[in-house]
Amino acid sequence: MVYTSDMWAFLLSAAIILVLIIITWYKRQFTSGRAFLYLMFCAFIWSITFAFEIAANSLELKIFIVKLQFIAITFLPLAWLNLILTYTGQIRPLRFWLYLSVIPFITNTLIWIVPRPNWFWGEPRLLYSNTMLLVDYDYGFWFYYVHALYSYILIFAALITLMRVYFRLHSIYRPQIILLIIAIFIPLIADILYVAGHSPSPYNTTTAVFSISCIIITWALFRYKFLDLLPMARDVVFENMDDGVIVLDDKNRVVDINPSAIEITGMSKQDIGLQIDQVSPGLISSTLKEAGERDTKHLEVKLENKDCVSIYDFRISSIKDQMGQIRGSLVTLRDCTERTNLIERLRDEAIRDSLTGIFNRRELIELGQKELNRLKRYPDSFLAVILMDIDKFKSINDKYGHATGDQVLVAFTEQCKECIRPYDIFGRLGGEEFIIILPETRLEDAVIVAKRINKSIEEMQILTMTGDTVSITASIGVVSSQALDSFELGLERLFIMADEVMYLSKKQGGNSVVSYK
Repeated sequence: MVYTSDMWAFLLSAAIILVLIIITWYKRQFTSGRAFLYLMFCAFIWSITFAFEIAANSLELKIFIVKLQFIAITFLPLAWLNLILTYTGQIRPLRFWLYLSVIPFITNTLIWIVPRPNWFWGEPRLLYSNTMLLVDYDYGFWFYYVHALYSYILIFAALITLMRVYFRLHSIYRPQIILLIIAIFIPLIADILYVAGHSPSPYNTTTAVFSISCIIITWALFRYKFLDLLPMARDVVFENMDDGVIVLDDKNRVVDINPSAIEITGMSKQDIGLQIDQVSPGLISSTLKEAGERDTKHLEVKLENKDCVSIYDFRISSIKDQMGQIRGSLVTLRDCTERTNLIERLRDEAIRDSLTGIFNRRELIELGQKELNRLKRYPDSFLAVILMDIDKFKSINDKYGHATGDQVLVAFTEQCKECIRPYDIFGRLGGEEFIIILPETRLEDAVIVAKRINKSIEEMQILTMTGDTVSITASIGVVSSQALDSFELGLERLFIMADEVMYLSKKQGGNSVVSYK
């Protein structure tokens, strides 16, 4: 080894890069941080080996060191591309990088294994220039037309990726993009000049200026939180959203649609450019018309997907330009089936009896009051109340147990449902007492219903879990709004009257219907 002043620029570059690696080592927890460290490792190996190449005083030693250099040189463009793709959120799988590594692997195989001369180089020879000991490596077509060309393609791909995302990103990220472009261009220009034979120095100064690029990126790391504030590219976010998104222009033509929206609506990428009422003539187009001039329209819709019905939170928002003019619409569909079903379930639990599934006392009174209010608005209407109490229910509990008692209550409820109309209001007051409110029903019609229930209950045979058969009867009281003057009319009053006649039925031995006359 011969130490010359020429090598210190490259040693300084290697030292700077090594310090930057140490400073930024904690960023390895981020995917983009690891990509940045890969790049700097390649740059460090190239810089330090280049310094030793200058110091080497024999052809074979220089060739050996150059072979080590090319391990870093061939993979450096891949490291650049990896950093840029990771930074812009375009993460690629391992097999993608394995495919791109084929050329670098072949290049290193030619360098290390295939005897010279080969496609990569011929017969290197020493050159003496003043006090400098240089080498003509006699590079062949693989170096110029495969290795160099492939490397530049990868680096330009990284540059194009940065330029494409520049205008899509928020202004907070644009200084980072500019710094990255500068960081790529500085060593790229130096390398192109050297390969083309126009470098002002007899050495390849790419390694020396590479430390400047690393300093620029490191400054961005601390100044702009580069690698922390990671701008996710539109393709990653838009294509992988769980929510369906449809973009429309000001003429309601489909501009873009993501995979989730395709799955939800049944539309396809071929529908882009068509009017929304052509590809979705029902729901979306009708909702757009309902929205009118409003900036946002929000509602829940039900869509049939395969064998089930899903509920979606459907939003249409206006897209405006910088002048505030509407340039289109953004349609989003978010699956809220689980949330809606949960709300419905909680609502049912709040208004229904937990055992029988019919209305509980609170909901029964609320619905009954609504019917009574309607009755007061239309005095010519009628309303009837049937109050039922299962006879000798306590003896069933005592003899068979509460589980059988619950089974009897459920069977009684189901039998009553079969005897009334769907819109009649059926609820449990508590214990073994039940009420049916019959809108638009006269007393005589309500008595017919009550007798039908009474007969149906009497004929029931309930098979219990213990294998026993239980029969039951019920005492039933019937009252109508016809029995009260308008000023006396009240739900509580009707319930009291129904209770009175129901107890008359009990005094007569039960299993009968008594009406209030």
